[in-house]
Amino acid sequence: MTVSKAIIQPVSIPSPSPRQKRIALLLALVIVLLGANLLYAALADGETLLTGAAGELLYAAAFDGFADEWDTYQGQQRAEILEGRLELGISAAQTASWSAARPRFADFDITVQATAQSGPVDNAFGIVFRMQSIDRESCDLPAVALCGIDRVLPLVGAAIRQVTAADAASYYAFFISSDGYYSVRKTENGREAALSAWIAAPMLRQGLGAQNTLRVIGRGADFQFFINGEPVMLCIPDDSQAVSTYANGECVEGTMQAVLHDDSIAAGRLGVIARATPAGGGGIAVQFDNVIVFSPADNPSDEESRA
Repeated sequence: MTVSKAIIQPVSIPSPSPRQKRIALLLALVIVLLGANLLYAALADGETLLTGAAGELLYAAAFDGFADEWDTYQGQQRAEILEGRLELGISAAQTASWSAARPRFADFDITVQATAQSGPVDNAFGIVFRMQSIDRESCDLPAVALCGIDRVLPLVGAAIRQVTAADAASYYAFFISSDGYYSVRKTENGREAALSAWIAAPMLRQGLGAQNTLRVIGRGADFQFFINGEPVMLCIPDDSQAVSTYANGECVEGTMQAVLHDDSIAAGRLGVIARATPAGGGGIAVQFDNVIVFSPADNPSDEESRA
């Protein structure tokens, strides 16, 4: 029997054109971004608020470790853990550095020790709370995909956020200065307002190298503030849309109150912040240590006893 054999001719495969290469590259980029977005959504959906019974310890950081739990970065504004303390540095006037822990809180009772090590005494540093710079609903990085990257690679995310997103963050801040004043501010989407103007604090230890213990209690929309165990009064304007003004020992067109009521930001991260004032300028280094967060006590007298 005769079997015929087919002759197999070699097949020529054309090389992709530049246009086809660009389309393939775009498709690959879309797939990567889609995957990052899905990863971010899965991680964000699993994020919960840290809560507990009244008076329960929720979180603590002494900065002997915790490098992966706090935002750290380098540059003209920096946040780094040095010799068991978290240090914020600012080299230019009218700029700020901050670092926040990864967990999110609604109600909280936070205490932290703060010491300005260098720079002018006309400075501002303290506790930042209810920070929403990287929440899923208000992620302010240039793309949602980058928010996902931030969760997987927090050091990369912190650097991106510090450069591109700090001005768009929303948070409250309790500031003190090394020349003896305190203030409470609120920033929403990059716009700052003075909830309580700068007021002299006799209980505050002044000067560089002086350690002060700061404390903020947040319960719902109500907040209380302490310096070295003593509660401080706030200058609250009569008009909720007005700016707090304190002059010549008086709260102008407002009243001094022990509790701030503001329901703008319901939950967020807790951390620390330092800022160079226009008058003082840069060259500031502030160290923070022993961050402790409790769930607020049911009885306010119990909270004051721990101040």
